Amino acid sequence: MRILLADDHLMTLEGYISILNNEANTYLKAQSCKELYKQILQLDYLDLAIIDHDMPGYEKENLHSGLDCSLLIKEKFPFCKIILITAHEQALILYSIYQKRSIDALVVKSDFTSEILHHLTTTSLPTPYYSPIAKEAIKKVIAKNTLLDSKNREILMYLSHGYKISQLEAFVFLSPSAIQKRISKMLHEFTASDYQELIQMVKQYQML
Repeated sequence: MRILLADDHLMTLEGYISILNNEANTYLKAQSCKELYKQILQLDYLDLAIIDHDMPGYEKENLHSGLDCSLLIKEKFPFCKIILITAHEQALILYSIYQKRSIDALVVKSDFTSEILHHLTTTSLPTPYYSPIAKEAIKKVIAKNTLLDSKNREILMYLSHGYKISQLEAFVFLSPSAIQKRISKMLHEFTASDYQELIQMVKQYQML
């Protein structure tokens, strides 16, 4: 198999090669979105890609994360199996990755084991595969109807980073009244009294 390994830590890349432990494989390495992009341009086929979500981006090609790189790979090599590894455990982030439908497996680093990687690369686990933390996170979001809307998740993310409601119009491209309506619906669903309490509750549920 021709396998692309992408992570900004060289020791992690070497660890993957050690786990896969097959001299018949050809391994290609990238430590940033830019390096991955240049590798992809030179390839005529690719069997497997193991990509870290949080690699340094490549602004010129609008590649901001490993997820963006996975979309690029799927576009060029539709039959390439893609395993995305992430340190994120927040439900909203994991659900956003899930929604892209561009990967065959999503593994949270704290769930990662050599056995999971080995099974995924030998196709003995069903795809798409979600590691236990990722699966539970996705279920949490699906259980809250208002969080299924990407704009609502955007609003929550900005509020959690300290932005005021009055500042959101420039970021989410909605009118102030539309933003307020969305926040009101989320307040009702979470039974929160104001948006500060809403953010606290979402964090408490480990969604942010």
